[in-house]
Amino acid sequence: MSRPTPPTYKIRNWPAYNEALKCRGSLTIWFDPDMTWDAAPTGRRGRHLIYSDAAIQTCLSMKVLFGMALRKTTGFVESLLKLVGLDWAVPDFSTLSRRQKTLAVNIPYCGSKGPLHLLIDSTGIKVEVEVEGEEEWNARKHDGPKRRVWRKIHLGIDEQTLEIRSVEFTSRGIGDAPHAAGTARSDPTRTRDRQRHRRRRL
Repeated sequence: MSRPTPPTYKIRNWPAYNEALKCRGSLTIWFDPDMTWDAAPTGRRGRHLIYSDAAIQTCLSMKVLFGMALRKTTGFVESLLKLVGLDWAVPDFSTLSRRQKTLAVNIPYCGSKGPLHLLIDSTGIKVEVEVEGEEEWNARKHDGPKRRVWRKIHLGIDEQTLEIRSVEFTSRGIGDAPHAAGTARSDPTRTRDRQRHRRRRL
């Protein structure tokens, strides 16, 4: 049986197509002038923090987004603040390295209006695992190959806002169906509704 011929599409709207390709390289970074950049005094004895958690999280987000080292991140954020005209001091690399260990990451999200339609999907990622014995010695001494395994990441996405509401990592042999109910129950906006439902049953 012959395979069906895939359809071919001709580009007819070249101006719109070119503009769409240009927009892929467009970059917009916006800083809120009312953002709390400096840390609030705690009233405790000793030296208090200079930068707020929001400032540290902003710098570390730039680091992860563009794949930069801490020193490059400091210079990058300094240049961005100069471009937008904000006279804010930027944390040095040692401050970022120290604060990132205990930083409580705050990820805001917009609540859904009405029922939540959760889209569940998964994708595979390849991660490195620790090796022991002769393989560990070979990897350290001769920079040998490291053991890599596949893991599955299950995502729950709000259909209306397209925000990620839940994340779960499993082995590669686990499908979406066994984790669909658990992923839906892990949504923080549904905790209050579940508590009300339990009180009614009692």
